[in-house]
Amino acid sequence: MKNFEIRKLLVSDDSEAREQFEGDFSNEIDELSDLFADSLQHLKESDCAKDESTRAGIVSGYLHLAIESAVTATQLLSLGHIAPAGNSMRISYESLCIAALMRKNIKVTVLNGKYKFDFYNDFMDKRPHARADKVVALVLKNNKLLSISDKGCEFLKAARDFYNAYSHASHLFVHSKIKPSTKQMYIAGGYDSERKSDFESLLKYIVTYCKNIKTWVTSIAYNVPS
Repeated sequence: MKNFEIRKLLVSDDSEAREQFEGDFSNEIDELSDLFADSLQHLKESDCAKDESTRAGIVSGYLHLAIESAVTATQLLSLGHIAPAGNSMRISYESLCIAALMRKNIKVTVLNGKYKFDFYNDFMDKRPHARADKVVALVLKNNKLLSISDKGCEFLKAARDFYNAYSHASHLFVHSKIKPSTKQMYIAGGYDSERKSDFESLLKYIVTYCKNIKTWVTSIAYNVPS
């Protein structure tokens, strides 16, 4: 591939790939558009969004990031980017956890031990036990204290398990870059219908995931801190 071809990939929108993606997944795209719009409106109308405190503003910001990251993941899939889409979904469920841990003025227990700490303050201070890569495990350990149901925990575990491999190089990613009919390696995404089966399960899971976001917004943004 010549340098001018790569430059075009870097700055031009791949409308052909998006058209093929839309043709293959029109129903899923319509359903996701409804789910995204509904979740964003639900957040906008929440008690948390109307609260003018700094803490509530940050919580609302992370809930918005959770929804926006799922939108971005879908957009990336439409361009053929499997790995970045998976990373964006990881940001989404981590954002839900950060919002849940920040919303209530309570102390949670560290992962290894009995030490209790204020997540909001320690996260803002960038303390090692309150990093983003620990928030899923912290929510699962402190779920009762945070009023996260068993069903909510199952949803979180499923999302973590599904996207856990998206932070590392793998055979999945290598395979996703190969055009089946020619064995040509894609550069910079490049969705086409030959790869439909690779994207079908990913898009289906995003739909399943997004059906649960509104419940999390209700649990976090409509609950009075205690």
